[in-house]
Amino acid sequence: MHTIHLEQALKTNQWNLNDHQGLTLIQSPLLSRYKEQLTHAFTTRIGSGAAPAPYEHFNLGGNVPDPEVKLDALANRERLCAVLGANHAHLKVPGQVHSGTVVSILEAQSKPAMANVDGVSTNLMSVPLLLHFADCVPVIIYEKKKQLLAIVHAGWRGTAQAIATNAVTLMVNEWGAEPAQMVAAVGPAIGTCCYPTGDDVVEQLLLTLALPADGSSVRTKIVESLVKRKAEGEQPRPDLKAFNAMQLLLAGVPEVDVCSFCTSCRPDLFYSHRQSGGKTGRQGAIAMLQPSTR
Repeated sequence: MHTIHLEQALKTNQWNLNDHQGLTLIQSPLLSRYKEQLTHAFTTRIGSGAAPAPYEHFNLGGNVPDPEVKLDALANRERLCAVLGANHAHLKVPGQVHSGTVVSILEAQSKPAMANVDGVSTNLMSVPLLLHFADCVPVIIYEKKKQLLAIVHAGWRGTAQAIATNAVTLMVNEWGAEPAQMVAAVGPAIGTCCYPTGDDVVEQLLLTLALPADGSSVRTKIVESLVKRKAEGEQPRPDLKAFNAMQLLLAGVPEVDVCSFCTSCRPDLFYSHRQSGGKTGRQGAIAMLQPSTR
């Protein structure tokens, strides 16, 4: 089972960049098959925001002390909603603290407490969900049969807590979702090319996959495929996008579309925490269920 999923998890696809009223947005080809039921986009840094460097041009993250940057991020969120035909008043944005916590959005009008939340899910129509990223992995999950949606923010800590799996589990428990009816998109994030880390991180990530025992050929193949090393003794470079894809596939999601873009390799297109040295803006993943399907 693991080796069957491994090939799909490692397969990346080239997603198209499209201009939407001056914003450069990216859509998953897989999720775009359901565009009558689901609006979604992964943003880039290309737009017309007014914040100074290093937050230019279309930063969506307002978690900074500079009031000018905060105001610009809020204005950019409003513009993004307007471009996608979403009601900004209903926009839900969790705090994101690198947790594995996913919560349900059950009311369109209310502003639930989400300070320590890194994933949101809903069955509500016309309620946009927005999360922010600057190297961490954005994941959008859509359940076709019951019309359900989830977005999660998966840095290495969230991935080590299997936040993508947690979102699937929440939808099953909350609304009786069927993983076999789900499709998922793993968006632009840092790649193995730019992500050296520690062996302790790798061990925590591997625990989420319930791998065969040490020494087995299957385990060895999976570890060597998901964790790259430039040379013996060099720091390991885990494939965070593939880890999230594997978690989804093992949870029963049959189709996962993985984006090929590395955010650190493309500072012209994306904000990157690693590439910038830690001070940068945030792109977003946004999605909304369309009411015309009911």
